Amino acid sequence: MARILIPDAVARELCAAAAPPAVSGWVAHLPEWATVTLVTQEQIATITDDLDLGERAAIALAGAIRADLLLIDDAAGRVEAKRRNLRVTGTLGVLRVGAEQGVVNVPDMLQKLRTTSFYADEALIKVIFHKWLRPT
Repeated sequence: MARILIPDAVARELCAAAAPPAVSGWVAHLPEWATVTLVTQEQIATITDDLDLGERAAIALAGAIRADLLLIDDAAGRVEAKRRNLRVTGTLGVLRVGAEQGVVNVPDMLQKLRTTSFYADEALIKVIFHKWLRPT
């Protein structure tokens, strides 16, 4: 079974007061395949401080465990992760795989995603999810 490791710094961000209740509730009751993992300050210090703490912790953890894949949306974080030879994907990439496997209803998912603070260019969304969207 695949495992998802969430750096403790990211988990704290996802539980902050500004986080949507659905997100903080999910983190408070993680499924068995997800684990919050401590990333030490020494590990984080090896990553450029031009990034936010969550991105730095995620890159440090992915490098330390030689992760198969790093989920990261921040553009600068993706560049740094690729520079470190880490394989990356973003939220939309994960959702596309879910759509391909038939476990994500694309129109419903996009409607929900648009109610959050997540931003993605509409042209990019159309390119990624074109085969699941009705012509407009």
